[in-house]
Amino acid sequence: MTQYNNKVLEHIERMEAEEWGKKIKYVLADNGIIKYAYNNGEIHIEENKPGGKKWIEGKLMEEETLLDKFGKFVTDHTRGH
Repeated sequence: MTQYNNKVLEHIERMEAEEWGKKIKYVLADNGIIKYAYNNGEIHIEENKPGGKKWIEGKLMEEETLLDKFGKFVTDHTRGH
């Protein structure tokens, strides 16, 4: 029964990491360009003008990297950092 509990906990952690990855890490605005950096490594960029372009830079992290960064995030916030 424990093996199933471990699989369920791993699945829950993976789902939580994916949700965390979709959240904005920071926003940077400079010279009419707005960058939205996400925890998963993607950066969405848009020109802040009528008809401005939008594009995505960066790439999604590998699942193991995302889980590692999420684990560090949870640890830091549990400790109150």
